[in-house]
Amino acid sequence: MPEKKAQTYVVGNFKGGVGKSTTVQMLSFESAFRKNRKTLVIDLDPQGNTSDVLSITAENFGNSDLPDEFDSTIWEAVRTGDISSSIYNIMPNLDLIPANISFSDFPDYMISMFPNDKLSQFQYMDKLISPLKSVYDVIYIDVPPTISTYSNAAMYVAEYVIVILQTQVKSLKGAQNYIDYMNFFIDQYQTELEVVGIIPFMMQKRDSVDQEIYEAAKGIYGNHLLNTVVLNQSRLKRYDGSGITYDINKNGKVEQWDNRAHEVFVHILDEIDEHRYLLSGE
Repeated sequence: MPEKKAQTYVVGNFKGGVGKSTTVQMLSFESAFRKNRKTLVIDLDPQGNTSDVLSITAENFGNSDLPDEFDSTIWEAVRTGDISSSIYNIMPNLDLIPANISFSDFPDYMISMFPNDKLSQFQYMDKLISPLKSVYDVIYIDVPPTISTYSNAAMYVAEYVIVILQTQVKSLKGAQNYIDYMNFFIDQYQTELEVVGIIPFMMQKRDSVDQEIYEAAKGIYGNHLLNTVVLNQSRLKRYDGSGITYDINKNGKVEQWDNRAHEVFVHILDEIDEHRYLLSGE
């Protein structure tokens, strides 16, 4: 039997607030809960928003074993070279390597270890994470919305990029800049990375500007743009404070607004799977 190798995705855009972390959280949840895939989230954003949301999500699903503050994060893993102590179980099939503000020292730490050698900085993170690819089916990496050591390291580790496209002019430019930089990075460091899907996010159906940007994106990105659109949903915003929920009503069905939020990301996951199959030739 061939050795398992996790499909590894980085989710990106060089504009903040476009739904990048929400996408990591929701796709990892659907991957674990709905698809029964052994899933890992690696939070490389010092803000730690994904770590916070998934920590609360763990409580929603009966996991009360997580500490109030994570004892070991990706920062401790980087400094000690031991990543196993920084893996926390959130719920069945879903694990997390968290981040917090202490990880803001990561770029300076990499420079001190490998001065004037960016490739070695990225390879250090790759060496740390690579053993996990034989443990999990899928890995999602959350990064800050900047060109930085964080996003560069994630690009080097990942095989696939999921780009978030909020239907606004600045986000469209952010997506274009992200893909242009990705292509530069591939050429510069001889790595393999492919755009597996571009997700149109939080579009207002009746907003003419949103519609114009969406049509422009279809012309620019063609089949890379997913058919599933994430419309503006208050339930997704609520998850930032409540954690992800999957409430069952008295009739034994998933609560209406939870169901709508989850079904969108199940469809996105299915589309990404289809795109990946085409890219990999499986």
